[in-house]
Amino acid sequence: MVLEECPFCHKFLAGELLSKEEIDTSEALKEKDAFFKMRITIETGEVIAEHPENFVTYRFAYRCRDCGKEWAKFSVREVGIPREYAEDEEQRTDSDPEREEEDAREEQYAREG
Repeated sequence: MVLEECPFCHKFLAGELLSKEEIDTSEALKEKDAFFKMRITIETGEVIAEHPENFVTYRFAYRCRDCGKEWAKFSVREVGIPREYAEDEEQRTDSDPEREEEDAREEQYAREG
């Protein structure tokens, strides 16, 4: 059980976690004041908005044990891409080393002939 401060009555450790669910980041960004609710900066928010598939968003639902009001908090974390799927831009080329070697030999024969 995780206890949080209630944003309504401000009782310390009065908020009880009701649920935690993973939600679609692009859907979370459509909610009103999502950036404020997620407590992220505008710069980070722009990155999230451009590539929501790179982030996982969780919605935590809380209820105050003292006043009984409920509220939600959001948590956003970046998802790492597995190394085997990631390609370094510098390593990715359209050229084929064997084809380049063959072209160089053809040029050499053309000059000699």
